[in-house]
Amino acid sequence: MPPSLLTTPSEILEHVILLAVRDAPHGPPSVLRSLRLSCRTLNEALSVEHNPHLYLMLFLHSFDISSPNRHLPSPRLSVPALKQELKMRHIALQCIRRRDFNHPDLAAILATVYIMFLEDDGRNQGQVVWADLVGFLELLLHKRITQDASGENAWPLENEVNTLAVALLWFITSHCGLRQEAQLRQRIIDILSYYAYAGFRYPCFTEPETMFYLSDKIELAVSSHGVYPPPRPVSMTIEYFGVQTQFTLPPIAPFAILSQFARAEEFPLKVPPELPANRQEALSRGILLGPTKEDVDHFNTHCNTRLICSHSDDPQVNGYLKSRSHDADWSRSLVGTPPTISGYYIPGTLTGYWRGSSMTPFLDVYKSMMSSPEAPSALPFFGRFPLYVHFREYYCYSPTTPVPVERDGNAFFNAFMPQGCRSYKVENGIEFIGKNNSFRTTYVPLRRPQNSPQCSDVQDPSHSGEIRDVIIVGETEEPYASAWHGYKYVGRVRPSDGLIVLVREPAEDHTDQLGRALFRGYVISSCNFVGRWRSISVGEQPAEWESIFSMSKFAATP
Repeated sequence: MPPSLLTTPSEILEHVILLAVRDAPHGPPSVLRSLRLSCRTLNEALSVEHNPHLYLMLFLHSFDISSPNRHLPSPRLSVPALKQELKMRHIALQCIRRRDFNHPDLAAILATVYIMFLEDDGRNQGQVVWADLVGFLELLLHKRITQDASGENAWPLENEVNTLAVALLWFITSHCGLRQEAQLRQRIIDILSYYAYAGFRYPCFTEPETMFYLSDKIELAVSSHGVYPPPRPVSMTIEYFGVQTQFTLPPIAPFAILSQFARAEEFPLKVPPELPANRQEALSRGILLGPTKEDVDHFNTHCNTRLICSHSDDPQVNGYLKSRSHDADWSRSLVGTPPTISGYYIPGTLTGYWRGSSMTPFLDVYKSMMSSPEAPSALPFFGRFPLYVHFREYYCYSPTTPVPVERDGNAFFNAFMPQGCRSYKVENGIEFIGKNNSFRTTYVPLRRPQNSPQCSDVQDPSHSGEIRDVIIVGETEEPYASAWHGYKYVGRVRPSDGLIVLVREPAEDHTDQLGRALFRGYVISSCNFVGRWRSISVGEQPAEWESIFSMSKFAATP
């Protein structure tokens, strides 16, 4: 009998298919589909029942598996589950590539792609680029959000599709893409500005910001825009490795804010000609405070938002697989309640030097937005203002009792730190003492596991021990304090989702006029601290006026 495909051993057929996938790794393996459609015999020979190894190898050749291996129990990663996940991902990629905006389950398609980004170690992003996600999102956002804004009061909706589309736009943003979108840039800024600035309609938080524990009482406020915090889509059900899984939607605001900063940073601050050239010249002219030309140049060059796509060719970040930087984001999306705080906050994440900026909408525009249910036609804002902070983390390990959280309405406005609480540096950390000596406890620096990468303070949470609480302190150091004012920060990490709440106040008593401010936000992908800040002078909810901020981490002092 002459040789034919029907007489070819299955091992050789598998090898041929894998060679074809290796040469064209993106998109569905068309050679497999063609062979299975050729005849009943080959269809059966290449089925998962008769050749499970083939489907395991197809997944490993096409997608990243490190993150699922870390997070999921072994039974969830069976060969049938891998085959089903392979199918779901290829369906999602084809939907994106074909620009099927009317897909009946578009939200689940976008959720699948979102998870692929959280699990990316290089292969997943290659698949998404093949599908031309950028082109898909630019059209989708304009189509969907423009249609939404033509409805009630012209405010765009925070629904499942819009939320995931805005999040994915951030994940796929690259420096090259920003340079190429010149004609679209202003349209994208206009579309996302509502989500970024209107905190009274689009909170930055998965849970109400005034809650430290999920059991805390929620106090709702009422304004012309309805209740605050406003209702938002919380979760949806998707198929994930063959199992119907609850997927928690992230808030839309942090991703809109990141996208706003990435585009605003394409326009550097102008250097006023009257400024002194550097600090030495400023001092010689008797100028003790305020920026120099050198300070403005440093800000323009170094205080930029870090793009996820900038690491697309590097499978490791800070000594770990890239997907580890997304572990906290993965937990917020796919885990109910992890056993420890480190499930939502990777220990060591905030420790280090951070640089960035804040942007503030015009006061009259913001007050007009709050007083009227109608959306404004535009959201102008002030220029960016620099932020420089050196953060340090201190931990309460079991069985030590953490600093108590007062269960009253004022706790939030003090970053969940007790009123009258004092802190002192001690040999092994920081000691916190309550008012009238009501408590006394010591927090210590992060305990480093042995053989950890020395290039980063971020630690594998599986080696962190039982962390009961995280307190953050920070300060603006010289020369940035002389240029942009000196501040000090203190606050906590919320255990239920990793929200960071910090009080900022002037470092020097003679600068009290700068006021106290409350920063609230998340560290996205372990590299950008993003959220909103507001004045504490008025403790009303929602905030009468607030700014957005974005800071990025750098390994060492600049």
